[in-house]
Amino acid sequence: MSILPTTRRRGADDATDRRLPPREGEVIDRRRTVGFTWNGTRYTGHPGDTIVSALAAAGERVFSRSYKYHRPRGLLTASYLDPGTMVQVGDEPNVRGAHRLLTPGLEVSSQNTWPSLRFDVKAVNGLAGRFLATGFYYKTFIRPERLWPAYEKVLRTFVHAGEVPPDTDRGYYDKRHAHPDVVVAGGGPAGMAAAVAAARAGASVMLVEEEHQLGGHLRWGGPGDRAALHDLRAQVAAQPGIEVLTDSVVAARYDDNWIPIVQRSLSGVDERLIKARAGALVVAPGLIERPYVFAGNDLPGVVLSTAVRRLVNLWAVQPGQRAVVLTANPEGDAAIADLEDARVEVAAVVDARRGETITAAHGRQGVRAVELGDGSRIEADLLVTAVGWTAPTSLLNQSGDNPVYDPRTARFRPDPARMPENVLAAGGIVGEGDVVQVVEHADAVGREAARRALRTAGTAVTVPDLAVADHPEIFSNGTGGFVDLSEDVSAKDIVTAAAEGYDSVELVKRYTTATMGPGQGKLETVNTVAILAEATGSTIAATGTTTWRPMYAPVTLGALAGRPREPVRYSPMHPWHERHGAVPLVAGQWIRPDHYGDPAAEVTAVRTTVGLIDVTPIGKLDLRGPDVPKLLELLYVNKWQKLGVGRVRYGVMCAEDGVVLDDGVTGRLGEQHYLMSTTSSGAAAVWEWAERWLQTARPQWQVHVTPVTTAYASVNVAGPRSRELLRRLTDLDLGAESFGYMSVRTGTVAGVADCVLWRIGFTGELSFEVHVPAAYGLHVWEQLMAAGEDLGVRPFGVEAQRILRLEKGHAIVGQDTDGLTQGFSAGVDELIKLDKPDFVGKPELVWQHGRDTHPRLVGLRTLDGTIVPPEASQILDRAGGIAGRVTSSRMSPTLGRSIGLAQLDRELAAVGTRVTVRLPDGRDVVAEVTGRVHVDPEGERQRV
Repeated sequence: MSILPTTRRRGADDATDRRLPPREGEVIDRRRTVGFTWNGTRYTGHPGDTIVSALAAAGERVFSRSYKYHRPRGLLTASYLDPGTMVQVGDEPNVRGAHRLLTPGLEVSSQNTWPSLRFDVKAVNGLAGRFLATGFYYKTFIRPERLWPAYEKVLRTFVHAGEVPPDTDRGYYDKRHAHPDVVVAGGGPAGMAAAVAAARAGASVMLVEEEHQLGGHLRWGGPGDRAALHDLRAQVAAQPGIEVLTDSVVAARYDDNWIPIVQRSLSGVDERLIKARAGALVVAPGLIERPYVFAGNDLPGVVLSTAVRRLVNLWAVQPGQRAVVLTANPEGDAAIADLEDARVEVAAVVDARRGETITAAHGRQGVRAVELGDGSRIEADLLVTAVGWTAPTSLLNQSGDNPVYDPRTARFRPDPARMPENVLAAGGIVGEGDVVQVVEHADAVGREAARRALRTAGTAVTVPDLAVADHPEIFSNGTGGFVDLSEDVSAKDIVTAAAEGYDSVELVKRYTTATMGPGQGKLETVNTVAILAEATGSTIAATGTTTWRPMYAPVTLGALAGRPREPVRYSPMHPWHERHGAVPLVAGQWIRPDHYGDPAAEVTAVRTTVGLIDVTPIGKLDLRGPDVPKLLELLYVNKWQKLGVGRVRYGVMCAEDGVVLDDGVTGRLGEQHYLMSTTSSGAAAVWEWAERWLQTARPQWQVHVTPVTTAYASVNVAGPRSRELLRRLTDLDLGAESFGYMSVRTGTVAGVADCVLWRIGFTGELSFEVHVPAAYGLHVWEQLMAAGEDLGVRPFGVEAQRILRLEKGHAIVGQDTDGLTQGFSAGVDELIKLDKPDFVGKPELVWQHGRDTHPRLVGLRTLDGTIVPPEASQILDRAGGIAGRVTSSRMSPTLGRSIGLAQLDRELAAVGTRVTVRLPDGRDVVAEVTGRVHVDPEGERQRV
């Protein structure tokens, strides 16, 4: 151990310029500056800086507060995996500040700190640490159950993340499909060499690197490393068959090399998810430096040797002023040289290879002193550790490999014998060696990957071995400290869990949450296993690792969703709606008029005069063939064999489990010609459903199904004067006797031939649904509006239609039903014909009918008619349990009071029963069960 004399140093919290003079290999552009703010204070950095490197250059050391105890946390790895540098950037939470590059005008702030990062009130949690022991949540928040609201308030105080404003627009996400011959995960020397070799062998290659530049550890190395880096980058650039993706990550590996790749830092795109089907996958992620567990190991100023080398050589930042270095490998030795070159005083070098160690780091806002194994104490503001490596074997584990602990190297290593044929590994994850040896190994792996991907005949490429170096097994010194810095899990927590019987690392993971934070165990797993093994008296090899599952790196929901690929649909009448003030509604793929300013007035117009609604999105299927009645009998729960030409029938479809799938009307236009309508959202699903049964179960039936939803523009003309209006534009006989309720006719409307007219009544009024060839939709709509001006015709939107149908008691599939609502719970009991020989869902409906315990769809009215219970409000039984829910509710302009529909337990479903409705604000209101039809229960209006 070498110790230098103590000297006075600047206070750790003093703001000072720690930017070093220009260095060979630095990635910053000193010719320009970038302005940004940190917790409201203005700072500057250079292009190429990360948020944290710029702040570190300005003398900042504390970037966050810890998850549970709100201890100050600083830089540890200076990479994407850094657990102490999660920050808020504008309205984007959980940004990895040690990875995110500076851009002009960034507003950066610390997360979940109050009133400030320096003085965080929640740091008082540290005083209650003994009460927040392992399994605290499981042991505490169990009973009594009535205190759950209070428990939730307590738990919310532990939420440790940024904020997403409710009006945040997260921008644009993209998705891409690719079919490269070879994907190389990792852009260090091994990854670059493997990619070049595969490309030279004729393979198309996708080279993926998590950092912002290719090169891995060569980027912060010495002159020899920089020369090798320059040469490898030139070779990659010279190969047109290599697509380089930086600031990107291979997120997982699925069967047959189905590989998601998250691509960031794209112009105009927040993130892109590439779904790649690769012929071969080369895993070359290098190694991750492992932290050391000891008392005070989470203090700002405790950093890894690779963090020091990154700060000094990439961003020209002096990481401290006076350092103690704990080293057990050449990387630690190189960090000492870099510190000295950066004018950092190295006060002590503690060499673990000689059995030397440190005991603790001391300080409050950062390291002030380091206690050595011999009891001596050294003042320092920087403690650098270089104690070992973790092999990031996730992608190999997801390929079927099970890593094996190698005590010689003190890390888990992959087992090549368990890898599938199309997955290979190269570089540091396999073994060690100098750059020449690593490149030679990776070159052979790349050539073999190309041979397997291209299925080239010939002898397999011989891949040379990579030797492994001896390394001391150094994980913890037994003085305490944090194992998982993301989750505030301490060594004591692991020991306590083992004492309570959690001797499996998988159970310890879930009981303590170790390895469950943003890093997902990449820094913590080996230390967790080592401490658990010691606590249980087992070995690291016998204890094993946790299971690495997809995703390897976090993926945003936006990236998973990607850009919308389905078309946005507008009816031919959409320009008219826009000109007349329609408020748009997104309804699946369609943009529909929600209302024209006053839904209540629109309802009144339909009830008293006449209204028009654009119902083009209604699904429409043209059915032809002699066996159409058989198909209808199979798909619908009711009977269809006797439907006459010119007649329309309402039907309900159920899935095989008896759950309501869709509903609509089907009309018979000719002997072998039918037109089926579906719900707007169900058009594609019903078409697929019909084809499934025709092609798999009944291929012998002669039926042709053609989707014609967009071939027709559709208008519902509804109201007492609808017949009067339509007569002005057609020569069809619309009289009640010749064109009765539930009938269909074809003819000319507004001069347009081949129109289909249905006499149906979803609104509960006399109405005609007119389907015209789509090209004439706007013409017919405008003619109807003009012809009905003296009748008081008025357009109405989806909101008015919902009120009208609710007044009439008509249910909407997907609103008044859900994914568990079987036929007899949907209020269509009279339609379900269990005496039919067969139909889809019949066995389950027979079972439901026999049990007779199912919920019912009922009408509901609050005693106080001014209260409209929000949809999804819970209905309580007499004991206070949940007995149902409000499925639809509105204020009825016709009745001047609130009305609704509800799914309700059988015991409370009788008309006249009074029930309690729990509102979202916690208030209870009394409601009475009624019949489902609130307006015109006899149906006289729609039959006139």
